[in-house]
Order: sequence, then structure tokens, then C-alpha cells
Amino acid sequence: MITILEILQNVHIPLYAIVFLLSIIKLPLYKNTSLKVLPVILLFTLLTESLGMYVKNAYGIPNAIVYNIYYVFYFSLFFYVFMKAIKEAKFKKYIKIGIAVYWLFYLSDWIFTDFMNSGFITSYIIGAAILIFCIVLYYISILQSSLVLVVKNDLLFWVSVGLFLFYIGYLPIKIIRTWFYKQDSFFEILLVIQFSLVIIMYLFFMTGFLWMKKKS
Repeated sequence: MITILEILQNVHIPLYAIVFLLSIIKLPLYKNTSLKVLPVILLFTLLTESLGMYVKNAYGIPNAIVYNIYYVFYFSLFFYVFMKAIKEAKFKKYIKIGIAVYWLFYLSDWIFTDFMNSGFITSYIIGAAILIFCIVLYYISILQSSLVLVVKNDLLFWVSVGLFLFYIGYLPIKIIRTWFYKQDSFFEILLVIQFSLVIIMYLFFMTGFLWMKKKS
């Protein structure tokens, strides 16, 4: 009998592909915004997840190196998106500091972690926390502007909500799975929650593409 976890694991890759195709179709509407890099992020995510699964399932070897390389591009590009989208100079400065902090932790992981066999846990947690911080700054900035009146048609708003919900929910799971791992039903439940959060995030991305309007 197929479990809920297996269903979720089989759904997320096709969902990645659908959202990536939407990002290409809708690109003319946002190609002049900071989100112009979004198709690159989505494609890179799709390829990384596919490669990671293939390496693990076909060869039974650690796929940590795939994700260790992926996340530096992933986080850096999203930092860029929010830094460009936010107008307030002091918020941009905060994000630049956050980028520097993330890169310091990322480089330290390369030095002190077995990058072929172990994921960069510390820099991942730092990157996710900084991304949440960027999203909060973005929310503050739109609340202080006229964008709050048309936010439902703003692609970045939907992307930010998806990212925010995912990382708020997934960071505790990441910490628990890393330092308290034990193969039992509880950790299977955590995996179900993890894949559910991924699907919810991408559904928010999809909603953004479907509802968005070109910025004047």
C-alpha cells in the first residue's frame, strides 16, 4: 500500500517542473524586476533534486556535495532578490551584512566539514534564518508603501509567503533530524511534514504566477 510519504515524494518533482514552466511562460511580466532570476532558481532546484535522488537511489552514495553546492547559489540569489526589491537603504545594508555573515559560515563549512559526505548544516541554518529576516524586512517595506494595496497581484509577495511558511516550519525539523536522528515513526512524520511544506511553498509560487500582473 502506498503511504502518504511516498505520495508526497512522488508529487514534489512534477510540481517543481510545472512551476518552472509557469515561470518561463510568465517571464515577460516580471523580467524587469528582481525576480528575473527566479526561473534560474527554480530550474537549479529541479535539477539538483533530480540529481540528488538519482545519485542516492542509483548508486547508494552520499549526495551531500550536490546540495552543498546548490544552497550557496539558492540562498545568495534569494538574498539578491530581496535586496533589490527593498527600497530602504538601511534595510539593504542589513541584508548586505546578512550576506557577509552567511558567506563566512559557508566558507567555514568547506574548511571544517566533510563536504563530500556531510551536509553544511550550520551555514544552511544561518542562510535560512537570514532569508526569513529578509522576508520580514520586505513585509515591513510593503506595509510602509502603496504596494500593500495591490499585494495580491505581486509575484514577490506570494513567493515570500511560500518561503516564509516553509522555513518557519522546516528549520525546527532540520535541527531535530540533524542532532536527534533516530529511525522511527516520529521521524517519518517529520518527513511527511517536510514534503508537505515543500508542496505548500510551491503552491504559493504557482498562485503568484497565476494572479500576478505586470508592474507599470
